[in-house]
Amino acid sequence: MQVLNLDEKNTERMDAINKFTLMDDTFMTQVFSSDLECTEELLKIILKRDDLTVTKSVTQLTIGNLFGRSVRLDIYANDSEGKQYDIEVQQDDSGAVPERARLNSSLFDTRLTTSGSKYTEMPETYIIFITSNDVLVGGLPIYTIERTVQETGKLFNDKAHIVYVNGSYRGDDEVGWLMHDFNCVNYHEMHNAKIAARVRYFKEEPKGVADMCKTMQVIVDRERDEAEVSRSKKIAWNMWKNGEHDLDKIAETTLLSVEQVREAITPVSYTHLRAHETGRNL
Repeated sequence: MQVLNLDEKNTERMDAINKFTLMDDTFMTQVFSSDLECTEELLKIILKRDDLTVTKSVTQLTIGNLFGRSVRLDIYANDSEGKQYDIEVQQDDSGAVPERARLNSSLFDTRLTTSGSKYTEMPETYIIFITSNDVLVGGLPIYTIERTVQETGKLFNDKAHIVYVNGSYRGDDEVGWLMHDFNCVNYHEMHNAKIAARVRYFKEEPKGVADMCKTMQVIVDRERDEAEVSRSKKIAWNMWKNGEHDLDKIAETTLLSVEQVREAITPVSYTHLRAHETGRNL
């Protein structure tokens, strides 16, 4: 395997940074990370709201459930009214299927629900997918999905909203301009001055470029670690399937934690696990 020297790595990273658009989740999350103003600008345009004030914006937040299923949110934001937002960019249509939106919404609710809280206190949530293509194939710039009572046509009002933004839309309006900007390599060609300034910072300013390079390395390291864990979980599942039901032994063999072993064999085998395990591993 060829080993690149430092200069070659830096050149490759700069080439990658220069080619990035906001439809690349690596770059998009860096641009919007902790930037309340740009996140607010994004939400105001998509949701057509001028009264929205973002109070928190973080990126790459991982949420999961008890059975090992998790999603990594591109942007997680709150506003001054307590509304919660998950904003995702999806270049691959398969990553924006309705079931994916359902999963994100359900895991989002799980994270926001605390023991003893009233159901009526659950915050209003928005799952927003910005997709490269017109995934819902209706020719519209934005699709807003709400639960309704089919017999009456009235809204169910469960405070959960799903929004799809058609990244291929290029109309002469704010959404069309925003989607143009999301697909721009050159920030000089962007319509939105606030977002363009943030893109310029990470493409040209030394501090911004350095931060972008660090983020890229973190992602490379994380993907490598996740791949190794994924391979070990497959081995753990095969061991379980072939009759080894001692979680400590599986963990020792695969170099996983006992909790990771549980994740590897659930939820399909969770019932069997409880039947075979001794109390010390539960």
